[in-house]
Amino acid sequence: MKSQKLTLRVLEGVLWMFSAFIFVPYLLVLLTSVKNAKEAGLFTLTVPSEIRILQNYKTVFEQGYVIQGFVNSMLIAVLSLFVILMCSALLSFYIARVKDAFSSFLYYFFIMGMMAPISLVTTFELLKSLELINTRMGVAMIFASTLIPFATFIYVGFVKGLPKELDESSTIDGCGPYKMFFLVIMPLLQPITVTAGILVFMNVWNDSQIVLFFLNDNAKWTMPLNIYRFYGYYRYEWNYIFGSVLLTTLPVFLLYLVGQRFIIEGMTSGAVKG
Repeated sequence: MKSQKLTLRVLEGVLWMFSAFIFVPYLLVLLTSVKNAKEAGLFTLTVPSEIRILQNYKTVFEQGYVIQGFVNSMLIAVLSLFVILMCSALLSFYIARVKDAFSSFLYYFFIMGMMAPISLVTTFELLKSLELINTRMGVAMIFASTLIPFATFIYVGFVKGLPKELDESSTIDGCGPYKMFFLVIMPLLQPITVTAGILVFMNVWNDSQIVLFFLNDNAKWTMPLNIYRFYGYYRYEWNYIFGSVLLTTLPVFLLYLVGQRFIIEGMTSGAVKG
């Protein structure tokens, strides 16, 4: 018994040692963001000769438009999140409860959407015809179309584990389909909703390609795109770039630290119930 505990302690220590390597990139970003331009270009883990926290981050906030980028990122992420979660929850409830050929077709159709790439020309023309080109709403709808299949895939397994007797008792009590869903089913989906919400938010927040292609006005750029303000053809201001990178990843990092328990809970409960 003692030898088994000792083995587990050793394995735990080895795992902690390996997990420490995860923090090396974060440490490099943090140290580089407070160095001067010359030392930042060396990309080393050494302590800077002069710590330039106030100077560097003041420049990042002013020239990197951090507040503006944060507001743009939040607007796009929140709008996308609302559409994705609402549509995915309703769709997954229909797929899980209705057992016919059409619901099966819908499920596999949306699963295929997880693998299908974006057609840039077609999407551009569609947004242009809807007068949504170069708007935050248009970008949010693109994120919704690409991430609804992913969220639906997560939801379906969880909804299948909910007993159908809930639907029957709600109908007997006089609830219509929508009232039953929002008052009875939706509260029970809280664990998987939090899980899907965190994963979707992280995907939307970190994406820069869709925003780059469909937002021509740099006043509407999100935080990941604002990093390029310090990345030019003839110069690379790595201390400011890494400072902007740190500020961009910080909200997602904090969100993941706070919500990782809900992610595990939602995934495992869905797997057990399914």
